[in-house]
Amino acid sequence: MVNQKTIERLSKMGSKDYFITSMYLQLDKNNNHKIALKDMIKDRRQGLNKIKQEKKLAREQVLSLENDFSKIEHFVHHDFLHNDHHKGLAIFSCSANNFWELLELPQAVTNHLNADYDPYIRTLSELICEHRSYGIVLVDSAKAKILDVTLGFVKEYLSIHNDVLPKIKYGGIEGTQERNINRAHEEMVQKHFNDVAAQTEKLIEEEDMTRLIIGGRQNIISQFESTLTSSTRKKIVGHIVVEPEAPLNDILKKSQEVAQAAEKKYETELIDKLKGEANTVGGKGIFGLQPTLQSLRRGGVNTLIVAKSYKAPGFVCHKCFFIGVPEEKGPKDTCPICSGKAHNLDDVIEEAITFAFMQGCKVENTSDNSRLKIMGNIGALLRY
Repeated sequence: MVNQKTIERLSKMGSKDYFITSMYLQLDKNNNHKIALKDMIKDRRQGLNKIKQEKKLAREQVLSLENDFSKIEHFVHHDFLHNDHHKGLAIFSCSANNFWELLELPQAVTNHLNADYDPYIRTLSELICEHRSYGIVLVDSAKAKILDVTLGFVKEYLSIHNDVLPKIKYGGIEGTQERNINRAHEEMVQKHFNDVAAQTEKLIEEEDMTRLIIGGRQNIISQFESTLTSSTRKKIVGHIVVEPEAPLNDILKKSQEVAQAAEKKYETELIDKLKGEANTVGGKGIFGLQPTLQSLRRGGVNTLIVAKSYKAPGFVCHKCFFIGVPEEKGPKDTCPICSGKAHNLDDVIEEAITFAFMQGCKVENTSDNSRLKIMGNIGALLRY
């Protein structure tokens, strides 16, 4: 499944010698995606001569691209089995380097076919921000269910059912036997909570989960939460009052409302933090395209924040990997650092995002565009 680590790995698969073909395809039951792919490849093939001249590609480089197009087309038309759970498909290929990666996506994507020295990863970056992963823990005194929601796709991580003595009312003159039974009941419930907490911690570690929703009866939720570690409690973004055996659709509807509210709150706090840091003397924040690219080049970015769909022209030097805005070019369209060729870009933001992932930065694609637009549609929280 696609996550931060997946994109970081892809960002480092760039090649100095050969183009990597990146394809995104929206799937449908009527196989219209096959027609869409055929049209995209046809357009790309017609544009190969232009690419060859602009990029000064050698015969081997063009042949690698041709092989990519043929392999992708053959795979989608003959080998790919469409699963109803998947609404999108991403393929990255470089035939000359024997590189091929397939990602089946639970969310639809915009059809796109790209060929460049780096994989086109912006679509994936926006996808994991728009559909953030979170865990749902549904718990009562004897049962529990843990769900993993990744890119909007839900899977049951674990179902737990522990034998717990039922609680009874006091009886008899002293009620000694009943008190002993109830004491045993409470101990068994606590043991059950400990078991569920341990499995929750395991999910968080395995999936690098940053958000958690706890569900159950109101009194059970508070009891269970006290069992969790402080670091896990900090990941809780909300609660839902629901029975663990409730229909999945009911659970998801309530959880999505909590997740959406959490995302809105997160974006608001993120932009507030960026603005506060950038407007404070010595603060760890900057905004605007050129200052942000400068910080990326220095390796000083912790979190890159970009308005979704924001694009801006720029250039890249494939010799020293300098990325910048047009005003930073050297004489005669050269790199200001190594004097190599400055390759014009219609969208330097894609290069910035790739560069950020290569450095292990967090990348946040925010839909809160109105507030970020005032700051130039892009900014960064800094390491130092």
